[in-house]
Amino acid sequence: MKWILFCLFLISVNTYATKQFTEAECILLKHQITDYKRRLGVNSPLYQQSNTSAENHCKTPISSVKKRSQVLTTSSVKSIIPITASNPVLPKIDTKKPNSAIVFNPLDMIIKALSFSWPIWLIVLLLTILRLPSVKGRLGELYVSKGLRNKLPSDRYNIINDVTLPLDDGGTTQVDHIIVSPFGIFVIETKNMKGWIFGNEKQAKWTQTIYRTKHSFQNPLRQNYKHTQTLAQHLNLPSELFHSVIIFTPNAELKTNMPPNVGDLKSMIAFINSFKTTLITTNEQIEIKDCINNISLKRGLKTNKEHVSYLKSKHG
Repeated sequence: MKWILFCLFLISVNTYATKQFTEAECILLKHQITDYKRRLGVNSPLYQQSNTSAENHCKTPISSVKKRSQVLTTSSVKSIIPITASNPVLPKIDTKKPNSAIVFNPLDMIIKALSFSWPIWLIVLLLTILRLPSVKGRLGELYVSKGLRNKLPSDRYNIINDVTLPLDDGGTTQVDHIIVSPFGIFVIETKNMKGWIFGNEKQAKWTQTIYRTKHSFQNPLRQNYKHTQTLAQHLNLPSELFHSVIIFTPNAELKTNMPPNVGDLKSMIAFINSFKTTLITTNEQIEIKDCINNISLKRGLKTNKEHVSYLKSKHG
């Protein structure tokens, strides 16, 4: 992100720096270049700086002639810069200081650059918001929820999203998706991650690799096991009715052999469809769905804030 900001800043500065001078400023600047070349030589920093300014800012000079304004004439130029018949002579310039006509105020340049490019900074702000973990998580859940609804018939699979369950210790646990079906209750954990994913069923921590950077995260199978046990306890149902499912979004690439209940959206829909034995009647499905909605805490910012506070106190 810092490189994106840096590049956008350079683009903005470039937009401001190429502003064209007026015709009068360009005439004075060319006289100045001639004087620097005669007195200091072409290798002089002042000559090179002035010459660069002329190339950048005098390609299409802005007309300095306006209505009811004085036109720059030969006599007015002579009054400013005395010219002899043999050689044009400019007033003596202090070579120890750069000419103020070609020096930019950095602060002023940054302020004007920002004012010219506010749409770009708005885009940068939006990209920054989309990188927040909470926002990324929600986007992943929306992607999975939409895929499940499109591929699983609604007359057999009842999908409940974003369920927050209370725990015995006063805390909460959040389940991304619960599917109540005749073939069991599927508890789904969504992982909106990118890069290479390494891990196995027995490891406490899995690894995410993005280029040469590695990050460890909790084994999602263990994380989802807590979800299934908590839900089974609230519903007072045997654990055999529950199926744990872990879904990674398309930006993640699983680099190790995973259990059959871990994979991308397409493969996990196939995993869910592989269960054919009827375990729950239609009336029981309705009762289970109503019970989940009743025990689930109210969705909203307050519930999410309390859940985050609990996780920080529990895990740091």
